[in-house]
Amino acid sequence: MMFMRHYKLIILFLIVLLAGWGTWHLFENKDPSVINVGYLPCDHSAALFVAKNNKTYENNGLKIKTTQISTGSNIVDAVASGDMDIGYVGITPAMQGISKGIPIKVVGAVNLVGSGIVVEPNSKIKNPADLKGKKIATPGVSSIQQVLLLYELQKYNITPQEVNIISINVYNIPSTLAARKVDAYISYEPFVSMAPYRDIGEVMIYSNDILEDHPCCVIITREDFINSHPDELSKFLEIHQNSTEYIINHPNQTAEIITQELTTNYDLEIISLQHITFVSSVDKEFQDNVLRFMEIEYNMGYLKKNLTANEIFDASFLGG
Repeated sequence: MMFMRHYKLIILFLIVLLAGWGTWHLFENKDPSVINVGYLPCDHSAALFVAKNNKTYENNGLKIKTTQISTGSNIVDAVASGDMDIGYVGITPAMQGISKGIPIKVVGAVNLVGSGIVVEPNSKIKNPADLKGKKIATPGVSSIQQVLLLYELQKYNITPQEVNIISINVYNIPSTLAARKVDAYISYEPFVSMAPYRDIGEVMIYSNDILEDHPCCVIITREDFINSHPDELSKFLEIHQNSTEYIINHPNQTAEIITQELTTNYDLEIISLQHITFVSSVDKEFQDNVLRFMEIEYNMGYLKKNLTANEIFDASFLGG
């Protein structure tokens, strides 16, 4: 019995030793010079696509690895865990993470507006009041699109309990409407313009008409990444700013780049880009816009507490 006990202890020791060696070996082989960036598969991430396509990162000495992630909350989790260093993400999951104590900051703006509510062609749903009792798809419970939907329904005294909201992978949302599995959906571009382009739906209302010039996507990173890689982050954000200017000045080329990145359609992207306002600065105007939107989220129960601008932003890079 004593021999078996010692034998088991030796085996356990070897397992722990090997596990520790494997973890050390994993981190030993991880290239610390590579910046890992998570993003949503949508037109809102166009500045990232432009910089990649134009080889701006590598021409400026940055090694960038991009990873497509399906939801904003997953991007926040990936940045928080260290799997990603930077995230292109909606302001809603970003603020939710900050309100829970996750040590991340918004270091850059990405876009305003760019979403919409879509219904079937020739639908009897003519305005948001007609959504009462209907089944509506969103890209996720933590998405800014779901917040916008509920905010719009409030104007018509429709409570969340009076609609059936379901979360669906954004790639499947248009086909779900086409198959009549839902009565409507709210999403971001190009999945809004995709419906009329493919003749499977019509846009009932764009998000700019729900809440004019509302903030949408932002760039987040961990506080420790800011402190340990300030030069690389500064260069990354400068490229983001320049790529945003490129989008504004070269919409046709941008549409072609997005088409290749998302394997969509050039004509669709030309239409889609018209419904997005691209920005980069987290100046006081943008911060105040976010704080107004934060009040909406807080009143709807999406945030645990009110946040200050200093809690949300690090404006030392793109503060205007």
